Amino acid sequence: MKRYLTIPVLLLIILVVTMISVYGFAEYYHDTAEKPISPILVPRGAITASGAQVAYNSSSITKRLWGPEALLSQKCDASLERLLQMDCDDIKVTPKIFTKTPYAWVEFRERRITNPNTSHILGRSSAGGNSGLENALNFVLDSRYVFSGTVPQVKVETTLDPGMQKITDDYVRQISEELAPERAWIVVISNTGDILAASAYTKDSKASSPLYQEVFEPGSIFKPLVMAWALQTKSIDTSFTVNSPGVTEIDGTIIKDWKPLGEVDLFRALQQSSNIYMANVARKMGYDTLISGLKAYKLDQPMFGLREEAKAIMPEDSKPSLLNAGFGQGVAVTPLQLLRAYTAIANDGLLCDLRLIKAVYVDEKKLPLENTASSQVLDPSVASLVRRIMTTIATPTVSAAAVPHQGKYFSVAAKSGTAQVAVNGKYNDADRLYSYVGIMPANQPQMIMLISIDRPANHAPSLAVYVAAPWFRLVARDLMLYKGIRP
Repeated sequence: MKRYLTIPVLLLIILVVTMISVYGFAEYYHDTAEKPISPILVPRGAITASGAQVAYNSSSITKRLWGPEALLSQKCDASLERLLQMDCDDIKVTPKIFTKTPYAWVEFRERRITNPNTSHILGRSSAGGNSGLENALNFVLDSRYVFSGTVPQVKVETTLDPGMQKITDDYVRQISEELAPERAWIVVISNTGDILAASAYTKDSKASSPLYQEVFEPGSIFKPLVMAWALQTKSIDTSFTVNSPGVTEIDGTIIKDWKPLGEVDLFRALQQSSNIYMANVARKMGYDTLISGLKAYKLDQPMFGLREEAKAIMPEDSKPSLLNAGFGQGVAVTPLQLLRAYTAIANDGLLCDLRLIKAVYVDEKKLPLENTASSQVLDPSVASLVRRIMTTIATPTVSAAAVPHQGKYFSVAAKSGTAQVAVNGKYNDADRLYSYVGIMPANQPQMIMLISIDRPANHAPSLAVYVAAPWFRLVARDLMLYKGIRP
């Protein structure tokens, strides 16, 4: 199953829920043919993570009575109390809606409880409409009234880990408070594609989800993917070097490094994040080969197939666009698309689709979903080499992203990225998005994490190593300790 939502699975779930409801109604009607029939409210189904509820309906906030005026306006007695399962004092003060139906029922107005950070991955459910996962599974989860003695309870079990989700939620909150960014997110997936934690913040609380409904230019965290594909297609080999004078012109396009780097090889290209080196790598590949790599990583494909999911922006077929794509500018993807591509680096070349839904339960009946699909896109030796180069970055002598604990350092394969943000279609030096991506632990990958901080108001324009790296270090440490991993 390439995506966590498919039409056959939804139809199967809906069929099971419907069959249980129909059977329950027939059973109930047979037993109560001479009694008034009152609908029973089935609350909106919960979304869970390891059994813990992460999106659920609160207890009733308000309620109304629906039914025939003759019944609801009569003097309250014990029979009406039994019918409505309310005492007379409560019946008197509850608002009433008169209908032409022969039965009466209680309408509960519920409030959906979802952590604001978590809602960016789960979507939202409100009176104004649903979005994301909440909308895609609305036919399964939605509140409904049934005429049944047997009320099916539906819940959706996700791949989220509550402990890891709390860690990322807490750090996203801290980032939003201390740096005042336009957007920020931390996403953690397993090396096989399960989404373990996904937290996000947007200054505009009504904005779409930056995790899959918006794209971003990744900047230098794109370089390992480009380098791996260049090695895979033999566009370059391990002996390929480039001289970086700091500023140079390639095919009429000015390319800059953050300082003159001199002779740059594969290792220094990522360690020093050389744009000049990676532009030359892209030039060696050519447009068609580069695009074939981006498609191999599935960067051109949606993650979930939701109608509101953002579409990636691929490089144009021009020399400037080709060169810029080599270091992650002029290409835009969602955070989840980028992490899917990184599974190929973490898994010795095996690319895994991401999974968010683990199973759907109807009462105690479990409808498990298949594991995600995978495909070999890189030779194991290529993925291993790129991961080994990335491991030399998150060290005390190279980067502020080194992850310490009790005098030792975790083994992490990492890469920083500082990308200019186009505002009103134009780039400037002030608007920047800072990212750090890491594979943890590097020697036996279990997790891949992406942290991004977009245009922080409380930090002067800088580099990701100074803005995102310190936060990456803290989050990575807490996640690995939570999972029982030690340096």
